[in-house]
Amino acid sequence: MRAATGFLVILSFLTQCAGPQVVREEEKAKLRDRVNEYWQYRIKGDVERAYQCEIPAFREKVLILQYANRFKLVKYLDAEVQEIEVKGREASSKLKLTYVIFLQAISDKKLSKLEEEKWVKIEGAWYHVPEDFEMKKDDSKG
Repeated sequence: MRAATGFLVILSFLTQCAGPQVVREEEKAKLRDRVNEYWQYRIKGDVERAYQCEIPAFREKVLILQYANRFKLVKYLDAEVQEIEVKGREASSKLKLTYVIFLQAISDKKLSKLEEEKWVKIEGAWYHVPEDFEMKKDDSKG
């Protein structure tokens, strides 16, 4: 009987210790899916859906036509998530992006770069924070 009780105590302890780690890994997986979803929209040129992935405070200030104009000269070909880091409601993703720029001198060359992005969780959903968007404290509240 004592052995069974001891086993249950140890099992309970291990479950409690693993709990936050499991939640953290689940959250990282959700964000990885969201990052991939966002970049597939960008790669396919689906501006409207990519725009919906942007933080709501950004969408309040930037019209979809202004947003679309940001991507006129760049065509993304591939996005590979390298790393995901989650800290509460804020997160970052590191990606390897492959793209072409529509300028005569370099339009035939595939280029690649590593990019780090910010993400924020609002009302259970992850949103991309554009790099030139200055987030205020209230912007991450739903």
